[in-house]
Amino acid sequence: MADQLPKELELRKEENDRAFQLAKASREELQAIQNTDETSTRHEERLLQAQQIYDEHEQFRRRTSSRLQTIKNNIQDCQEAIDFWEKLADGGWGHLLEDAERVRSGGASSYAEAKRHTTDKEGES
Repeated sequence: MADQLPKELELRKEENDRAFQLAKASREELQAIQNTDETSTRHEERLLQAQQIYDEHEQFRRRTSSRLQTIKNNIQDCQEAIDFWEKLADGGWGHLLEDAERVRSGGASSYAEAKRHTTDKEGES
C-alpha cells in the first residue's frame, strides 16, 4: 500500500484541482446570474439551476479535499513508521531492552514492578 501512496497523491491532487476549478466556475456563474436585475420566471429557473450546480460542485470539492488530506495523512503516518523502525534498526533498542537488563542483573520483572506499584498504591489508601 505504501508504494501506491505517491501515485494516489498525484491522482488526488489532480482531482482536487479539477474540483476547485468546477466550484470556482459555478460560483462565478451563480454570482453573475444573481447580479442581474431580471425577475422573470426563466431567470428564477436559471438561478435555481445555477445554485444546484454550484452546490454539487462545492460538495465535490469538499469531498476531494478530504480525500487529498487523507492521503497526505497516510503518507505522513508511513514516514513516521519508517523513521521509527530505522531508528530501531540503527541500534535504538535501548528502551525496549531496559526490562530485560534489569532482570538479567537480578532486578524485578516488569510484572513484579507493576504488582509492587499497585500494592503500594493500595497501601496508601
